[in-house]
Amino acid sequence: DRVLVIEVKNRLEKRMVDRFVSEKMPNFKKFFPQYKDCSVLGGVGALVMQDDVGRYAEKKGLYVLTQSGDGGAMLANPRNFRAREFA
Repeated sequence: DRVLVIEVKNRLEKRMVDRFVSEKMPNFKKFFPQYKDCSVLGGVGALVMQDDVGRYAEKKGLYVLTQSGDGGAMLANPRNFRAREFA
């Protein structure tokens, strides 16, 4: 009943977060009608992300994925994070 849409970039910038939230997320169900009855959550990931950009994305209600020390990926949101539900 939920779908998570994640955009991944090499280097994430605030303008990319804004575009994802204002342009891409609102159109998701139009392009993927099979998810019309699902709650849609969003996330962004990047190999390079400044702390302020990650916090900015989190304030927009997005999950934030970044590179971990061992070369994998990790969720950077705090445990009490509540993701925004997009229409």
